Amino acid sequence: MSTATRTRTFSLRPVEEWVSPEITVLDNGRPVKFTLDTAMTYHGYDAVGGVALGFRLLQRAIAILSPDALPERRQFEVFTNFPGLGVRDTFELVTRVVTGGRFTLDASFVDPRTPEGVTGGVYFRFSYNGKTVELAPIEGQPSERFVRCGRASKRPDVTEEELLEWKEVKHELANLLLGVEAENAVRIL
Repeated sequence: MSTATRTRTFSLRPVEEWVSPEITVLDNGRPVKFTLDTAMTYHGYDAVGGVALGFRLLQRAIAILSPDALPERRQFEVFTNFPGLGVRDTFELVTRVVTGGRFTLDASFVDPRTPEGVTGGVYFRFSYNGKTVELAPIEGQPSERFVRCGRASKRPDVTEEELLEWKEVKHELANLLLGVEAENAVRIL
């Protein structure tokens, strides 16, 4: 292993540099606040890009589907073709859609308005209280480099250098999504 490989480090920006990293929902009428740190702690720090994406998607969906009141967390439904565990865990933490049976994953679903992900796509449909919105990351995300590195990371012969690059691009995505407001990180389809 080269010295450059051993000393390569990646990190998320300090919390102060992120824009609005919290979500508040109701749980049986009682407000419950989740921070990005809560989501990272719940999922772990492997899929930081996915956790950040899930957080921004929820912020955007809530702003659109329940603009005038805090939403009840257990009334959301989610359909996606994105199998990433960081996104799924963030949705579960905030809305309990997985344990409530209101989360549907169909990695074979294709939407021509969204790019391919590492596996599956990056399409998200949120339903709440009779309303629905379709969302995806901003144009150009995930980047071609992100998809390439993610696919390489799944090969049985993946190298240590490729795994380090994969970690780097996940942190880059997280920092990109968290450095802007949710409406600038996620687009309506």
